[in-house]
Amino acid sequence: MSGEMVFAISVVVLILLFVLWCVLFRSRDAKFAFLNLFRHKRRSFSTIAAIMLGGVSIFLYGGFIDYSFWILKEQTIRTNIGHVQIYNKNYFETSNKNKSLIEDYPALKKAILNDPTLAESISTLSGQLEFTGVISQYESETSSYFSALGVEPLPALKLGSFDKLIIGSDLSRIRTDEITLGSGLAKTLNAHYDDWLDVLVVNTQGGQGALSMKLRGIFESGIKDYDDVAMKIPLDTAQRIMGTASVSKVLILLKEDDTAAFTAKLRQFIADHKLPLIVKDWKEASIFYQQVEGLLSGIYFFIKLIVGLIVIYMIGNSMTMNIIERTREITTLRAIGLKPLHVTRLFLLEGIFIGIIGALGSLAIGYAIAAVINLYGIAMPPSPGQSQGYTAFIKTDSAALNWITLVLPILAATGASVLPALRASRLNISDAFKFS
Repeated sequence: MSGEMVFAISVVVLILLFVLWCVLFRSRDAKFAFLNLFRHKRRSFSTIAAIMLGGVSIFLYGGFIDYSFWILKEQTIRTNIGHVQIYNKNYFETSNKNKSLIEDYPALKKAILNDPTLAESISTLSGQLEFTGVISQYESETSSYFSALGVEPLPALKLGSFDKLIIGSDLSRIRTDEITLGSGLAKTLNAHYDDWLDVLVVNTQGGQGALSMKLRGIFESGIKDYDDVAMKIPLDTAQRIMGTASVSKVLILLKEDDTAAFTAKLRQFIADHKLPLIVKDWKEASIFYQQVEGLLSGIYFFIKLIVGLIVIYMIGNSMTMNIIERTREITTLRAIGLKPLHVTRLFLLEGIFIGIIGALGSLAIGYAIAAVINLYGIAMPPSPGQSQGYTAFIKTDSAALNWITLVLPILAATGASVLPALRASRLNISDAFKFS
């Protein structure tokens, strides 16, 4: 939780404590302020409706943004990235990735899974071998560049779970001399299920590696640039064609999203064993996610600001009109001995009550509308860089979103009531004749 959110919640808690104090020790004031809301029902209800409209807008848009963040995060993590990655310490310092592989992957995997502090958090651990080359379809006389991943077939079901299988089968049901291709690459090659394809690479020793393999599956991730060059191949086959027993990286998928804590423990494990490895989490590996998150967060903040200003204006205007219409009443109360602080408290309580009713109503209506929307979803166009749209929903399980929906109306209503309340306390008997 951010510092700004903590501050806002603290202010709201103080406001609620003030209301509780008034209810317990100034019950007449609290009752009088609450009943005054119903003296001018149309104005009070229109103000509360404006607050609810703003609160519901924040709740629904915030839930939509939260879902967008969540689906983008899951797509990022489960498109062959995982929560955490392990690399050779020189991996990012050289353009020749074949010279910065992780040696003795089986031993590393065993050591990590045998460490109880790490193993308890791990859902899937898998090595991957990255390589590039040229793939050809002999019968159609077509060739294309590819970017391949040698993956362990069973872990790939989780780490590549957002890859949609179009034709054939995934890696878990194919032999060592069979491959799967991205939809764009298959289209470029004019390759179909059961076709034989020739793969040519430069192996880790600098020589040529070649292998003929049968196409057994075509998949689509929705990311066009990825689908246009992607090839997946069993890890042992990839190691055979590249002439190595090593891997480019080790991916770890966690049971729970406690990436920061696990990353710290894994880094300590590597330091204790003096391994020439580095650890990165999924955010560090996905610049695109960071850019999109920053953009959407900025838009969301701007919307919250606009809604907050509208609510403040509506309440401030309503309270000012209330004071004008009740000038005679206020001056009469002042004349019989009501102190300015007492008047301020009454009008401030009215504003707070409006804010509380608006906040609770916003949350209730927001949940009701979200439930209806989530029955059908919202058809969305493809995101930037993607080739297919998706169905969006309203995510309502965010504690921060629920707090914002409650906190913002109360803060706005209280803030908008301060100046009118102070103005009411300064009225004197002569002011009664200005509006007669």
